Amino acid sequence: MAFDPDAILTGLSKLKPFVDAHVTPERVRRYLSALADTPAPSTAASALRTPVLRRLLQEDGALAMPGLRLHEDYENTGSTVIVTGGSGAPAPLWYFAHLDTISYLVQPRSEGRHPLVPFCYHLIGDGTRLAQAMRYDLEAGRYGIVGDGRLESEAGRPFFRADDPAVVLRPGDRVVPVTSYSEDRGTGELTAHVDNAGGVAALAVAAPVLAAAGVNALLAFPDEEEGPQGTGSQVMSRGASRIISLLPAPDLAIVVDMQQAGGGPDADLQGAVRNATRLGQGAVLAEFASLARGAVTPPHLYALARASLAGLANAGVKMQESNNAYTSRSDDVSILLKTPNILLLGFPGFNRHFDRGEPRANLNDIVDLAKALGYFAAIQPLYRGLRSRMIGDGR
Repeated sequence: MAFDPDAILTGLSKLKPFVDAHVTPERVRRYLSALADTPAPSTAASALRTPVLRRLLQEDGALAMPGLRLHEDYENTGSTVIVTGGSGAPAPLWYFAHLDTISYLVQPRSEGRHPLVPFCYHLIGDGTRLAQAMRYDLEAGRYGIVGDGRLESEAGRPFFRADDPAVVLRPGDRVVPVTSYSEDRGTGELTAHVDNAGGVAALAVAAPVLAAAGVNALLAFPDEEEGPQGTGSQVMSRGASRIISLLPAPDLAIVVDMQQAGGGPDADLQGAVRNATRLGQGAVLAEFASLARGAVTPPHLYALARASLAGLANAGVKMQESNNAYTSRSDDVSILLKTPNILLLGFPGFNRHFDRGEPRANLNDIVDLAKALGYFAAIQPLYRGLRSRMIGDGR
């Protein structure tokens, strides 16, 4: 039996009332600004950002919904998970958006500054960025700032220089680049630490939509996507690995992250990658990650996702297709070891790791992403049927 394209429109139309009622620019802005202004180094992200996430959801009444449950330390993995649907059965639909930010480990001070070990891919070009050093206070039971300063990058090597020369860092401290949320309300253009606060905000805003629609889904916010710098895929996304090791494979997994926009002066450091996506033109759908080092969406799944774009446009959701120049790896590198059925969604932006300056994005793209995440729940049952027909037909 051939696939009925009208099934896509039917699935999207059932979700439209829930999306329209909940996903607003004001709500997305509130989530995004609060999350982006909360530093979250890898392995400390849940301790720092999950209380913010809980407060935002509580203010919206989402935690009182019978179909939504927040797990602050899911099965001792150190990561945060939201489950919707309430059936108790394993979720056939996964969403992943990493909660942590880039950070740096500390080495002994020399000549007035601390050499740093990147706990991320260090992409910062030569120059300085505003930064803070964080420390866990055992007696107070919380993280705090022990020093403001500058992250200095020289010939690919990072250092931290404290504003106060009396500040001496020690093992266990973390250095994070920082910037405050700032937005042009007319255009939606913003600067903020949006990698991956933008993906988390979009997914968190979409969570009550999925719960209200009765969608059985697992929404994961791993605390360690960045991880150590290395050439192999499995050196990163270790937080997602800890989660998926506990779960049976889903029908479909959707991975959400910031994706490089392109063109103009914000091309990558080598000037070689110019992605076709643009700020203000909507959320992004990509076919594969990191030149196939990450997930590669199966052609039949990508065809289904691509066929949904017209329906999303009719619903007022702007989407862009990546031109496959470059889409970075994310939690997909762990999930692809559990299932190949992965869709890569995101929002365009510049300087995700403070490459050439402060990270930039557009609020309207993240609003479109939040709406798309709600609507893409309709893909899961359609994809299950498509695979059954495809396998049954011997194709």
